[in-house]
Amino acid sequence: MPLTIKPVTFNIQIKPKKYTNNTYSSNPLNYSDVSFGSLRVSNAIKAQALSSTKRSIITNSKTRLGANYNKELNAVDFKLASKNATAVTLCIFDSPKGEDAKMNITMIKKEGSDIWETSIPLDILGGKNKPVYYAYRVFGPNWQYSSNYQKDKSAGFKSLFDENGNRFNPNKLAFDPYSKELSHLPSDNPQGEGAFVISKDNYLEDKAKYAPKSVFTIENETLIPKASSRPLTDEIIGEVHIKDLSINEDVDGAGTYLGAKNMAKKLKNMGFTMIEFLPLTEFDDKQSGGNYWGYMPLGYFAPAKKYSSDKTPGGALREFREMIKAFHKEDLKVCMDVVYNHTGEAGLSDNDPNRAKQTSFSLIDNQMYYKQKAGIYNSNSGCGNDMNVAQEEVMNFIADSVAFWAHQGVDAFRFDLAVGLMDIDKSEKVFYDSARSLIGKLSSMLKDRGIKVLEPNQKGEGIYLIAEPWTCGGDNSYQLGRFPDEWAQWNDIARETIKKDSTFPFTLTPRALKNVLEGSFDVLGSGNKSINYAYSHDGFSLNDGNSYKSPPNCWHYSTDFGGDTRRQENAMKKQIALTLLSKGTPMLQVGDIIAHSKGGNDNSYNKDDDTNHLNFSKMRNLDTRKGRIYDFAKKMIEFRKKHVELRDGFFNKNIQYFKPDGSYAQAWDKGYWDNVNSNIICYKVADGSNLFFSTSSDEHYIDVKLPPAKQGRSWHLVCDTSREQPFVEGDEKIDYNYVQAPHSLLIFEERY
Repeated sequence: MPLTIKPVTFNIQIKPKKYTNNTYSSNPLNYSDVSFGSLRVSNAIKAQALSSTKRSIITNSKTRLGANYNKELNAVDFKLASKNATAVTLCIFDSPKGEDAKMNITMIKKEGSDIWETSIPLDILGGKNKPVYYAYRVFGPNWQYSSNYQKDKSAGFKSLFDENGNRFNPNKLAFDPYSKELSHLPSDNPQGEGAFVISKDNYLEDKAKYAPKSVFTIENETLIPKASSRPLTDEIIGEVHIKDLSINEDVDGAGTYLGAKNMAKKLKNMGFTMIEFLPLTEFDDKQSGGNYWGYMPLGYFAPAKKYSSDKTPGGALREFREMIKAFHKEDLKVCMDVVYNHTGEAGLSDNDPNRAKQTSFSLIDNQMYYKQKAGIYNSNSGCGNDMNVAQEEVMNFIADSVAFWAHQGVDAFRFDLAVGLMDIDKSEKVFYDSARSLIGKLSSMLKDRGIKVLEPNQKGEGIYLIAEPWTCGGDNSYQLGRFPDEWAQWNDIARETIKKDSTFPFTLTPRALKNVLEGSFDVLGSGNKSINYAYSHDGFSLNDGNSYKSPPNCWHYSTDFGGDTRRQENAMKKQIALTLLSKGTPMLQVGDIIAHSKGGNDNSYNKDDDTNHLNFSKMRNLDTRKGRIYDFAKKMIEFRKKHVELRDGFFNKNIQYFKPDGSYAQAWDKGYWDNVNSNIICYKVADGSNLFFSTSSDEHYIDVKLPPAKQGRSWHLVCDTSREQPFVEGDEKIDYNYVQAPHSLLIFEERY
């Protein structure tokens, strides 16, 4: 017997008309064309910004849709996009849980658009200091609007879903996709997230009393200093989960934005210049038995409240901004890992089209937001649904979201499974096109929103875009090298090559390693586009990849080296070195440079414990692996920063290759370059100061002959990864020959 909640008694239908002192309308003065936003900027901040325009920004909470404060009318504008809706009701609540709506307001569809809108004077909503809790009931072809709906919850019902995939259900509240905050999460009710799986058994139940609501507050804007202008290729990216970063540290707000703020100086001292956080937008961490990493997003404009020590309305956004401010003051940039290829609604339950989880997007417009056919969702993402990014309104939604975070001071964005954003087919079919898709249009769309996109080798006022250039399934799901010039790309060729060089050396040719050292320009077209890494949140950590055996035919390429701990550490050092010496932008996990172990877990997405939580307590103790790896990584980072010739655009023109005997490794010598038994590469980088490198994955000691030094100069050893203390502290002059230990990397510098 379905539960039926008593109908709300306070109902308002607003007719469009001009605003007067005692009336309000759904579209006063047609102000949908007027610039508006939830902005309160003090004169002092404005004056400060004017005097330091190149060193700071004023945050901007304005969004194209969603709920925004209209200062001119002292009202809140509500706008919702739905192409296929036939009626939309805005529901206003006094409290996030346990109550029915105090107002039900019929929204008006703007002529010639897919935008539904209304406006409510602020005094009716409770004034500037009262948070507004709101959500939507949406009607459509499968559930038509009926004037009898309040009394009969089945009025207008035709089907759970129709042949076009519409899943409208006005008994279920949809929170706003543009929410800057959610009142609570789907799992925060006695029935758990399963309460939002809509089926033939519960489609008439009204979920209003415990469904998540959108929260609107009027926030003061703030001034955020900018970090130094530098190209992406000058950055040292540290990837980390925001809670893992500080949860074990003795800092205020451990595990939150505040805790991260208090770690900014430590991260800078570790050598990082940009921190890439795993997803920070709102998600349900209890979803599907554990969603710790946050790759199942619910809100794309809302900072995850679980990461905020301030739980008051608006507190998460304020605390997020303070974190950005602290990072920029330490000249650290922030990159957000963003997930636009799918949403956390997750799609069908038990693959049954009659059982679909619905909390927002699918209730507002299933056809518009998702790739599907007759209610069956595409899932090339492997996460239950794929966003229909070929739809114009969905493109705008994503561009709006990126622009919003850029206006909060975020410097770069890493796009999860970015190939999903390359689709130009609106049906269940898929056709990837890098130019005509969102991927090709995003820079222009962001420019229209006041955000400039920079290419990886450019510096200036703007943001950087980074693609994970594949998705999990479907044809043509791997697109490395096929993104526009402004996109940097995670380079899995570099990832696998750097690991195999240590763990499975006799499967790798010198040519393969050479191409990675030069930024994989053969695939990417430019060495500047490559994001070089050996380990990331996916897969083993650096420590575990060299301490545990991977299953057969596994992409991890991990081994325990037969338990040889010295060999394990040497492999770790060499992988760090190759990552930092390769052309492009290096990325290291923050946990990897302190040899964090996950106990061999290669997919810790659901572990909110010491599997993922970092511990920095032994990072300076050279008697521990953590200390030795950290010491090496820090010095290797400093070496890269010191030598611009490793980072600039002329790297590939200034590199010469040698064999160990000192002869040139000629380009035509396929017997050397394509031989898996040629396990050593020697090369010289010349640009002002000369550097010589030799990296060996051979089992034997090899006599390496250095090229002649310039007159008056000689070669000096900088680093030998086989040594207990790899970096030379004094002055160690080398007379042209050096015996290289097995599985090691050498660095020499030509000095007077």
